[in-house]
Amino acid sequence: MSRPHIAELSVKDLALVSELRLELSPGLTVLTGETGAGKSMLVDALLAATGGRVAAGMVREGAERAKVEAMFAGAGDDLILTREIQLGRAPARLNGETVPLAKLAETGGELVAIHGQGDQLRLARPSVQRDLLDAYGGHDRPRAAVASAHRALQDLIAERAALGGDPRERARRLALLEHEVEEIDRAKIGAHEESELAGALTVARSAERLRASAASVYDVLVGDGAAARDRLAIAARDLGAAAEIDPRLAEPAARLHASVDEVADLGVDLRRYADSIDADPRELSRLESRNDLLAELKRKYGPGLSDVIAYGERAQRELADVSSQEERLARIDAQERDARTALDAAGSALHAARERSVKKLAKRVEAELADLGLERCRFAVALDPAEADACGADRVTFRIAPNPGEPFGPLQDTASGGELSRIMLALEVVLAAEDETPVLVFDEVDAGVGGRLGEVVGRALWTLARQHQVLCVSHLAQVAAYADAHVKVRKEVRGGRTHVVAERLGGRERESELADMLGAGGSSTSLAAGARELQTGAADWKTRTKRT
Repeated sequence: MSRPHIAELSVKDLALVSELRLELSPGLTVLTGETGAGKSMLVDALLAATGGRVAAGMVREGAERAKVEAMFAGAGDDLILTREIQLGRAPARLNGETVPLAKLAETGGELVAIHGQGDQLRLARPSVQRDLLDAYGGHDRPRAAVASAHRALQDLIAERAALGGDPRERARRLALLEHEVEEIDRAKIGAHEESELAGALTVARSAERLRASAASVYDVLVGDGAAARDRLAIAARDLGAAAEIDPRLAEPAARLHASVDEVADLGVDLRRYADSIDADPRELSRLESRNDLLAELKRKYGPGLSDVIAYGERAQRELADVSSQEERLARIDAQERDARTALDAAGSALHAARERSVKKLAKRVEAELADLGLERCRFAVALDPAEADACGADRVTFRIAPNPGEPFGPLQDTASGGELSRIMLALEVVLAAEDETPVLVFDEVDAGVGGRLGEVVGRALWTLARQHQVLCVSHLAQVAAYADAHVKVRKEVRGGRTHVVAERLGGRERESELADMLGAGGSSTSLAAGARELQTGAADWKTRTKRT
């Protein structure tokens, strides 16, 4: 068997099991024993090893903790699932490495499906029912088309989210950026305007005083009557005459003469300065308005004009990005409409394929149910609309009507415990080739089944075990006769304590166990003959089935 299978189950201090190591093999293994012998404890142990719920009260009296371990063998490396049960915590391990219990349960759920009264019912989950329907109908291509269309739509939705999320917020941001960029651009801020404007304002606010000061100094230097320039000119002339007498005065005379020219030039500059001063109130108002505008920009984007300019450049770049995003978003809107149309079309094609398969599946399951003694049980598959995802737009629900005149209801809510186990078996037989779970466990699948139907159940289990490892807890010899391996579970008392023991039976031991299971007051000779007859009949049927 290429699929993984349980090669060994080890249990220590779980309920009445003190210590047990059970070797298992591919095919059908049937666990038998008297009522209360502890058969279901081994199912509980396997449930614990695969991450299922186990109460701390299951720890054997006097022990601190219980430990269960399931070793799986297959085409690749062995995999060991380990679980400890103790008060307050339940450590889980995969190949010796501690993992969260959820991880153990995820791995265990992929390896083992346990069917029984009150146990986890994997086939009752809508997602599993959907997957099995698609596998049965061979819906790989339409299912892949739906997944591809859904992925394309999700990629567009993710891209939109990455581009800015809420379109209203994006529109507000775009409007704000446009306003900010336009406001800063309209101001036409010069590189050195801040200092230049400050100087211009200072002058404009004191224009009359500055012009009066310049005019006053001008009058002193070059004005009419006793101006400094005229007096310096007279002094320069007199000192020049003296220098002709004493050459030592030549240098001071030259300097004094030069100062006359300097004063004249200074006077000209002061005249020009005074003429340049504009005391027009309108100019002062213009400068004040400009200063207020720049102050407002600095308040919004500052603190300095250089910061305002830098902010404007950043806003311009972001505006370009947002504008390009808007263009991309417009394209995404169109692409998303196309993607939704494609997803709807793919979902419709998958739905049509499912509709073609549900009747075929229902017919086959009902045929198996009839063989298992539930000939009045009706089975149907409901396809209800659901929000489209990668698996289509259908909610798939397996439904049954156990008795004539009763309405159909969900599988897990309608069947009794015994019925549910047989329904699970019927489904597993029909879907065996498509079900990827390698190990199937049936606890009391033959509850309420008589000897005649027991043979049918045994054949169904053996057929199922050609593609899965199947473990079955049974009380019927007719079922056990079809086992590839037979394990007997019993209790024994040692040292005043009860212990659960499990052992694989050989030929004579197996015949004896089958005879005990037939029981019902018959003679030992007739029971032994009946057991041999069951084994022979099962062996002949297996041989014929293998040949076909």
